[in-house]
Amino acid sequence: MNNLAKKQRGCLFALLTILFLFFPGQNLEKVIGQEKTTPPKTGGVLKIKAYGQTLNTDLDPAGNGYPLVIENLYEGLLKLDRNLEIASGLAEYWVIDNGGRKTVFYLRSKADFHNGQPVTAADVKFSLERLFRLKNNPNFYLFAQRIEGGEEFWQGQASEVTGIKIIDDKTIEIDWKYSSVANLYFLASNFAKILPASLVERDKKKFFNRPIGAGPFKFDYWLRNQKLDIIGLSLARNDRYYGRKAYINRVEVSPYFLLEGFFRDEVQIVPYISYRISRNRYQIVESNSLQMSYLFFSCHLRPFDDPEVRNLISRLIEKSKLAGLVSSPVYFAQVMDNYIPPYLPGFFPSSPSEELSFGRIAERLAAHGLGGPGQALPVSLYFEFSLKELAEKLYRELKDELRPAGIDLQLKLIKSLSEIKNERTPYLVYFDWSIPVPDPEFLLYPLFHSKSYLNLNCFHYKHEQLDAWLEEQRNTGPLERRVKLFRQMEELLKNEVPAIPLYYFKQRAAYQPYIKNLRPQPAGVFYLNLKDAWIDQ
Repeated sequence: MNNLAKKQRGCLFALLTILFLFFPGQNLEKVIGQEKTTPPKTGGVLKIKAYGQTLNTDLDPAGNGYPLVIENLYEGLLKLDRNLEIASGLAEYWVIDNGGRKTVFYLRSKADFHNGQPVTAADVKFSLERLFRLKNNPNFYLFAQRIEGGEEFWQGQASEVTGIKIIDDKTIEIDWKYSSVANLYFLASNFAKILPASLVERDKKKFFNRPIGAGPFKFDYWLRNQKLDIIGLSLARNDRYYGRKAYINRVEVSPYFLLEGFFRDEVQIVPYISYRISRNRYQIVESNSLQMSYLFFSCHLRPFDDPEVRNLISRLIEKSKLAGLVSSPVYFAQVMDNYIPPYLPGFFPSSPSEELSFGRIAERLAAHGLGGPGQALPVSLYFEFSLKELAEKLYRELKDELRPAGIDLQLKLIKSLSEIKNERTPYLVYFDWSIPVPDPEFLLYPLFHSKSYLNLNCFHYKHEQLDAWLEEQRNTGPLERRVKLFRQMEELLKNEVPAIPLYYFKQRAAYQPYIKNLRPQPAGVFYLNLKDAWIDQ
């Protein structure tokens, strides 16, 4: 091995060591049951019941398709392993330079797309820039902000992202605005998959009718019923995959597979747990998702511009009742008292708050002009239209809980958060937020930084110290210091209460006992890694 190669691999080892120190033991999933290890077997067809009542045909990694399909059909530069450590994907190794603000990625020589076309640096540059052209996901903007020239490209002020540089066919450089190790997490996200540039440019949206990726499985065909309606899709093992090939021959995914088919052993995986499943000896895999829910105050409007008012109102919310209302066989809501959920780095249980009786809460609110006779304050409760069914459930409970505080809650549905940007009367906003990668920055910065587009559009919260810490952590080298900053932010937010953390979500899936080594990705159960699974029959 030459000196350059030794240096490169040494840098890689150092990075992985640092990440391990930063995320010790952060395994987000567990298997419930008595799965026994057996030697892997090759072959077989795996049938998976997809969630939802209709088929999702979106196969664009930048879209809203089934994460399980996207994760197995495509490949990114990097991956996250079960312990949230960065692992190699299409990039075999990488070198970090300039204090963390430059990363050079070296692509695998044998990395090919499903059609045999080599994966090149031009494909990487195209795929990443494509995210910033689409602008259909707020996480893409967070990504663009981190790369030199990314925001200018997003705004249409440049024809390319200057910080993404092609060195040669198998080498690409990314120049970052910040030195944080969190940069690499975006490249391991589900949406940052690499596409064949020439084919996508040629076929446009039609490309995704029969897409070509570089993942361990390839698109096979659409499943159809007797009327020739599309009801699902089939993925076949990719024998061109650069690494160890998948054990399973083929995977079929459809929401129309019946639960009864699972009990008849015709379906191997279902994305929820029923009573009949739980009382039998099926295997169950459980994972925290990267989705959490908050109730935001209009922090710029009276009376919610006062932290004490926000704190007192938060004490009236019975989170366990709300969690029960939103839980389903697919998602299980877990009450969250911190702004950072317990499975992310930087979580630190806050000291218990002073207990206050309802009478004492009412007394304090009355001092702020709330809760007196004939003093009901009209407050809008905003939900996005997509959450209409959930909104009606939660609205009734929240209305009852806040009525004693003299708040007359009024449900309002909106198509976009930007609709309330100029609202002049007090309001609350129910907001679900899914972070793209397991790092608190992508939770706290978009929700609470005063210059965040989300904040500007609807929350209007500003705290100079919090802004300073959020900026500081982006360029903080020592990992212990970064964790310390997150904990300081947690304490500040708990005192300020710009929003009420409600709950985060767990996911469970059930599978037949003869399916072995089934593991979700860190983002949740629905991101199942099928390459390492096999059928023991």
